[in-house]
Amino acid sequence: MHLRTLPALPLLLCTLNTGAQVTITDDEMPHAGDQLVRTRAFLNPFLDLATTGPAQMWDYSGLSANTQEFSDQLDVSSTNLVYALVYANVFFNPNRANVATEGVDIPFYQLLPITDPYTFFFRSSSEYKKVGFGAQIAGIPAPIIFDEKDVIYELPIDYGNMSDSHSAWQVSVPNLAHYGYQQDRHNEVDGWGTISTPAGNFDALRVRTTLQGQDTIAIDTLSLGFTIDRPTVHEYKWLSPGYRVPVLQVNTMELFGSELITDIWFYDAPRAIEVVQPLALSLCPGQTVDVPYAATGAYNTGGLLIPANHFTAQLSDANGDFTNAVDIGSITSNMDGVINAVIPPGTVYGTGYRIRVVSNSPEVIGSDNGLDITIGAAPVAGIAAMGPTTICDGSTVILEAQPAVGVDHQWRVDGAEIPGATDPSYTATAAGDYTVVIMNDCGADTSMVLTVLVNDLPAHALDTTTVQTCAGVAVPITAVDLTGQAPLDYQWMLDGQPVSGGNAIGLLASSEGVYSLSITNIITGCMYVTDGVLLDVDTIAAPTIIAQDTTAFCEGASVGLMTSAVPGASYQWSLDGTPLPNGTTTQVVVSDAGDYAVQITDGNGCAATSAPETVTVYPLPPQPVIIQSADTLFASGPGPFQWYLYGSEITGATDSLLLTGAAGEYTVTVTDTTGCASTSDPYVLISTGLVGQAQDAISVHPIPSDGRFTIRQATGEYVVYDAMGRIVRTGSITSLTEELDLTTAGSGTYVLRMLDNGETFRLVVR
Repeated sequence: MHLRTLPALPLLLCTLNTGAQVTITDDEMPHAGDQLVRTRAFLNPFLDLATTGPAQMWDYSGLSANTQEFSDQLDVSSTNLVYALVYANVFFNPNRANVATEGVDIPFYQLLPITDPYTFFFRSSSEYKKVGFGAQIAGIPAPIIFDEKDVIYELPIDYGNMSDSHSAWQVSVPNLAHYGYQQDRHNEVDGWGTISTPAGNFDALRVRTTLQGQDTIAIDTLSLGFTIDRPTVHEYKWLSPGYRVPVLQVNTMELFGSELITDIWFYDAPRAIEVVQPLALSLCPGQTVDVPYAATGAYNTGGLLIPANHFTAQLSDANGDFTNAVDIGSITSNMDGVINAVIPPGTVYGTGYRIRVVSNSPEVIGSDNGLDITIGAAPVAGIAAMGPTTICDGSTVILEAQPAVGVDHQWRVDGAEIPGATDPSYTATAAGDYTVVIMNDCGADTSMVLTVLVNDLPAHALDTTTVQTCAGVAVPITAVDLTGQAPLDYQWMLDGQPVSGGNAIGLLASSEGVYSLSITNIITGCMYVTDGVLLDVDTIAAPTIIAQDTTAFCEGASVGLMTSAVPGASYQWSLDGTPLPNGTTTQVVVSDAGDYAVQITDGNGCAATSAPETVTVYPLPPQPVIIQSADTLFASGPGPFQWYLYGSEITGATDSLLLTGAAGEYTVTVTDTTGCASTSDPYVLISTGLVGQAQDAISVHPIPSDGRFTIRQATGEYVVYDAMGRIVRTGSITSLTEELDLTTAGSGTYVLRMLDNGETFRLVVR
């Protein structure tokens, strides 16, 4: 059959007369790209081949189909580059070809070392001929060109035409053999009319071809050659417009003066069997199902030694595999139909089954239905609990149906359907006897009973909802038993965490947060958790003390202490834990040593006390006493000292003595290591001149002077001090009259002390 360029002609010509005389042209010859299909029939030695002529009705519909043969018609260029060049379809090429087929009809070629064979044809409007072969000999492409072309048909073909052709070709296998073949072909168009075959009715011309061939064989290695005349072969071919293969071809061979039928072919559509939709896609074991099918190609009605064809419906396994296909129904027929099939009882559940139809005469395996078929089974109900079936009120237990695919579920409790409970699992919260009903198209089943028991919870209630306390002050929280169950286990929780030691019905609580009580029935294991009670702890920040000056000072001083003001709060200051009278404000002034603290109390009566502030008071050193010796003032005490004249500091006067002849009110201050100081009472020094000088004793003059003084009646060592008590000059007097020069000391008052007798003199330098 020509699959790509075959004209759209009906395959069956349902005429009741002999039809019309037809003409066969090159359009009925094979074209490159065709796939030609013909069916080999079982041999029938009793066919009437003699009857022919004009307006014939040939009836060969009783032929029995055997195998089908497919032949691809190729473009020459698709075979091999060597062949494409040798048989190129160009007008000047004497070996031009435009159609090629795989294979050759070289006798015994299977015994020769040739591979990849092709036969090349040329089709034109005037003839259709075989021009040569192509084959690889020892792996090398070798064209075998006909010396004389085999003209199969002269075209066009009409009734009464006759033609003759002679063809010859040869092939050599180096060092092995030489083979040649020549043939005479005689064609005679000896009839026209209508022919009936298993494939239908066709208007046709009959061409009777006589072939007389001769083989020439030479064996090089044996130096042997001989010629063989082949038996005469006749080909009876019925050609019909629109078909590129004969609608019927019968080959015979002359033997002992008679023609023996050797081959029978007829045109047929490619065989196929297709399950026609719709087909039920959900079935049950034992269920009857109609399997409609459509068959193309010829199928046998039966005859001598030829069985009548049966179309059989087959069922695959659950995966669509037909390796061990199960026959589920059949029908004796050679055409489209419907098979009444039965799904075998006991077929296992599956969702991937397929159904196909096969034939036995000839054997054809059809395609499957193309869609997965689910074959169910009557379900078996089972039930299981995914946990204990004795539960506490408010808890659940999941009940699971035994796994099954493609089924519906309905849960029941105490025999009554539970609305909406149609899933494979059910979450039970109430006590009762539970069952599950499983249903599909193949039946229904009810599970065994599963009993669920529900225990009450040990309910308690707290005696309050909100509690308030001060930081550090514990308050009681108590629960009330509402059920009277026993024995019970208690556990108090604070913000969801267990409270250490909180294992009684009551609790002393001091930490802020939400308290709840977990109660567990020791026998049933059921637990109840109360609502929470909020404990609000009034926590005020501890006040801080701010000193307005140093808190370490000398006796007689003081320091101010203060704290931040808090609206609505009261205050109490204390010293070493003893409340201070009138110490109820945000600040106090203190002069005593000790640890001071302040306590603040808010409007709820909650108090907080500050960290202590330590005040240190250093004692004053003993008050110094000034005594006078001549022009020298002496102070008592360990020092250090500072002298003052009329309250003004005398620069550099830091010794325990002060040499001065100046009259005035003197004081001295003693400071200890802590920085505390005591000041003497004022000492009034009255001086009118040199202290301790006699008229007949040592004299110093002039006083005052420019710094030059004369000392008389004095001998021995001396020291000169300035007004600060610092030594400015030392020396010795060795004569009764001695000069003392203080001009370099600068103006001021100085004291001259004679070391031998202790006398002092006040000297004034201007």
